This record gives sequence, structure tokens and C-alpha cells, in this order.
Amino acid sequence: MKSSLEDFVRIHQREIRSDPVFRVQVQRMCQLLGVDPLASRKGYMAELLGVGDFYCELGIQIIDICVGTRSVNGGLIEMDELRRRLIERRLKGSEPVVEDDIKRAISQLKPLKSGYRIVDFGNRRMVQSVAREMNSDFSTVLTLAQYTNKFTREDIRLAWNWDQDRIHACINDMLCLGIIWVDEPDFEEPEYW
Repeated sequence: MKSSLEDFVRIHQREIRSDPVFRVQVQRMCQLLGVDPLASRKGYMAELLGVGDFYCELGIQIIDICVGTRSVNGGLIEMDELRRRLIERRLKGSEPVVEDDIKRAISQLKPLKSGYRIVDFGNRRMVQSVAREMNSDFSTVLTLAQYTNKFTREDIRLAWNWDQDRIHACINDMLCLGIIWVDEPDFEEPEYW
């Protein structure tokens, strides 16, 4: 079976590299058959698929984008924004990038222990690029901002009936970590972005 898979990959190598949907399908087929093309960058299947270098290169680009935007987004970048920036950055003629490629590249960054991981806030998928634990209060509060990109202390109180101490502690921690920013309009309740 392994030799048939290798023959298939060899025959369709160009399509695998150029078509991200087909690439994901072939990688899933490999997984079902117990073959991990990413187990070793020097591995025969990774070489045939051309994925070892692809994911290494993509991981480096992800790190570069995340570090470059950290001062603006506090180390949380939306998956769609990251993908858009990756596409802009890559050379014309490079392999296309889909969300599954980003997930695989990020999974290869885990040995670096640098905090890169994918987190979901409601129906927003984001890439976290700082080594910090996102406690459940942070995640809960960030779901408020998923549609309007902002929230107030009153929004939190109305949504979850938290007491003022819990709201204050959560917001202060998020401000200190750079996860959110505060806008204090004149004579209005502060808004957190």
C-alpha cells in the first residue's frame, strides 16, 4: 500500500504542490493510511510531496507576520487576516495557502515553545503568537467583541451578570497583557477594543 501511495504522490507531485485542496486531501489520505509525510523533513514522502520545506517556509513567514503585528494586535491575529497577509507576502507562482496549511505550519512550531497556537473566540478563529494562557474569562469577554470589535463593562455585566470586581480584574489583566485597548470618550463609559 505504501509503495502505491508513493507512486501516486510521484505521479501527481506537481498538482499536490499547486492545488491546496488536493494537497490537503492527499495529506488526509496519508494520515488514514498511517503515513505521516511531515514526520521528518528529510523523509521520503515529505520530499515527494514537497511539504517539508513548504511548511517550514510558511512557519517562518507566520512568525514574521505575527511578530510584526504584535504591537497592534497584542499577539492575537485573525486567521483570515494572517492568511491575507501570507498571500500578499508570498512570491508570485508560490504554492497557494489555505487555512489547513496554516494549521499544519503552526503545529510544526510547537517544539519552539513560543506560544503559537490557534484559538477560537465564538466563531472567530485567531492565531495566538505570545506564550500566555488565555483564561476562560478572557475568552468569554472576547466573544462580546466578535461582531462589533468593542465592548464596555456594562456589556459584560449584562451578558454574564459578573460582579464589578471580576469585571475589573479581567479587564485590567487584559489591558496589562496588551490583549485589549481602552478608548475613554468624554463623558461616556470607556470602550474596550
